[in-house]
Amino acid sequence: MKGHYQRLIGIGCICAASLLRTAGAAEPVWNIRDMPIERVSVVAHRGAGFLAPENTLEALELSWGMGCIPEVDVRTTKDGHVMMFHDKDFTRILPNAPNAVRKRRLEDLTYEEAKQLDIGAFRGPRFAGQRIVSLAEIVAALKQDSRRSVYLDVKNVDFAVMAKATEGVHDQVVLATGVEADLARWKAVAPRSDAFLWVGTWGDTDDTKVEKRFAALRESSFAHIDRLQVHCHFNTNTGAMVPSDHFIRRAGLELRRHGIEFQTMPWNVPERSDAYVRLLDLGSAGFGTDRPDVAMQTIREYYERGAADWNVRDHIPLGKVVVQAHRGAGDLAPEGSLEAFELGWRLGCIPEADLRQTRDGVIVSFHDANFARILPDAPEELKRKGVEDLTFEEARQLDVGSFRDSQFKGQRMISLAEMVQRLKAHPDRALYIDIKKVDFRRLAAETVGVHPQLILASTKHEELKLWRQFAPRSRTLHWMGGPRNWTSPSTDPATDPQAQLAQRLEALRAVRFAGIDQLQIHVNTSPEGVFFPSETFLRETGRALRERGILFQTLPWGKNDPRVFHRLLDLGCASFATDFPDAAMEAIRGYYQRPRD
Repeated sequence: MKGHYQRLIGIGCICAASLLRTAGAAEPVWNIRDMPIERVSVVAHRGAGFLAPENTLEALELSWGMGCIPEVDVRTTKDGHVMMFHDKDFTRILPNAPNAVRKRRLEDLTYEEAKQLDIGAFRGPRFAGQRIVSLAEIVAALKQDSRRSVYLDVKNVDFAVMAKATEGVHDQVVLATGVEADLARWKAVAPRSDAFLWVGTWGDTDDTKVEKRFAALRESSFAHIDRLQVHCHFNTNTGAMVPSDHFIRRAGLELRRHGIEFQTMPWNVPERSDAYVRLLDLGSAGFGTDRPDVAMQTIREYYERGAADWNVRDHIPLGKVVVQAHRGAGDLAPEGSLEAFELGWRLGCIPEADLRQTRDGVIVSFHDANFARILPDAPEELKRKGVEDLTFEEARQLDVGSFRDSQFKGQRMISLAEMVQRLKAHPDRALYIDIKKVDFRRLAAETVGVHPQLILASTKHEELKLWRQFAPRSRTLHWMGGPRNWTSPSTDPATDPQAQLAQRLEALRAVRFAGIDQLQIHVNTSPEGVFFPSETFLRETGRALRERGILFQTLPWGKNDPRVFHRLLDLGCASFATDFPDAAMEAIRGYYQRPRD
């Protein structure tokens, strides 16, 4: 059981190590579909406690029949028999019994007395007559079928007694506990059995407690742990999860490196398939659940959908994947220069120009609000000025290339008229225009004849709709930013960038994305390879935009790693804005050339 899983993980780690040696980058994000569906485990909490009376033989048989692993709670009777029972007393299970009976504990009863109790009737007449099950009966069921296994959540059982009672089936038994000290104790008496640690998050509002638990486990190199489960609480109003998406992704990566099976338990939304999909996307390789039926169905659909997922390579020709060269040619040439635009076009990209107006009304390509960054050695008075403070002739005298490198010395600010001239000479070219401070009416008038080659980019929806009034044949891009250092989530929807993006998208959906041809989302990547916003968010956004015929574009901040571009293409992103247009183009070509599954 354990050995097979660790061999699979070992192979994955060898491959990852090879990639690390050759690429020198962070570990690629692992995909659940890289794992056979049979290895995604579903642990049926208390047997199949929602579907049948908990901890009964019927619950166990139901779990095994669905392909799940039942989890049962074990206690010891007064005369030393190990039995399946969860609660401290019978108050919940025997609601109609006399109070003196309800308040008794299993530990107060003999085996024969415990066997007389009806623990099924509280669930309904159909289950009347169900009895408490002994560990001996479970062992007998395991011996009948070596493919079966069971989790034993120990309440008050001596480990040596339990180990002796399960002799012959240790490799089918998994100890389940929330106490780290139990792990070593169990391994000492049953070394062939797996040990399973669960980490709860009841009532927590952030990752603090679970982070501390993990820090302690890390100090011990996750000693004696074969499987680990994190309980996850979902805020059904905001979509926030505790622990966060970031923590779950990171925990999964870390545990896989140690050969430990990683599970999660969406304990307050077990009936919602979207919770399981989200956790699968984050790398959870198994679940504890009160609804094993929902979990199993969702996993099957997840794998089936994966095979049939919309794929950029299968639906968009290579030449149609759009790369926007940020500020002309990104990091390759002085931004906003004619050299940058020409380089962007030669690479097969669409350059982006930031537009401002000089004091005498000439529209020029320039990004910043002042000259401090572009003219670092200029007098302070000039550095504080902006394009709007100079005439075109004054602006034209400035060297806007030297700040990058001496080879670019002498680069001058260019006018919109020069850009239009280049577009008219090459009708196959296009240009993104990002309006900083320009009169729309004047812009439309000066670009007559090239409107179909222009794509207006703005973060303001109202500006896009206004532009369409002046240039109806032009295209539009609505871009949605996020913090450039966004590498951790927030549980507060008021401050969480992903929640804010979701709200903005919902507002656009309400007006059917009117006036929008393309939509861009900024993507940050943590050192562990986690995307912000999440992969689930990006995939669903891409799907929604395709349904509207809108091109989905992302801007992966600060990344020229081809694997980042490949992951975004896999998620349905068919366009990129980037400071590394050469790397993006190479990554896209590599994506289309890689072998098909």
